[in-house]
Order: sequence, then structure tokens, then C-alpha cells
Amino acid sequence: MHMPSLWGLLIVLALAFLLFSKPGRISGMMEDFGKGIRGFRKGLVDPQDPPAPTETPRQVQDQAEQRETDRAQN
Repeated sequence: MHMPSLWGLLIVLALAFLLFSKPGRISGMMEDFGKGIRGFRKGLVDPQDPPAPTETPRQVQDQAEQRETDRAQN
């Protein structure tokens, strides 16, 4: 049999360190990851600030009638 490579040993040691170093570390990381995904999905579905209702623009008065009355008076 051949000996495992250095990279393989480093990966196994890193995983063992994560699993056994501090209780709750991985569960805490996964909880934060889940909260991030949940917040992202919520942000896609629910906009935080709904668009404010805007007033309808004022109608421009027809100036043709005004000109005709001005011409008739002159």
C-alpha cells in the first residue's frame, strides 16, 4: 500500500480539528449559514420598503381655448 499524500493528511486533520475542537462550533456555523440563506430568500420575496404611492401628475390645461378667447378680445 502507498502512503497518503501530505494534502490528504492536512485535509483530514483540518476536519478532525473542526469536529472535535470546540463543541457547538459547526452547529453554530451551520446556523449562521441557514440564517443567511433564509434572509436572502426573504429579501427576494418581500421588499423591505414598498413603493410610496405617488400622486397623479397634474393635467396641463388646454391653452388653445385660452388663445382663442384672447384673440377674440383683441
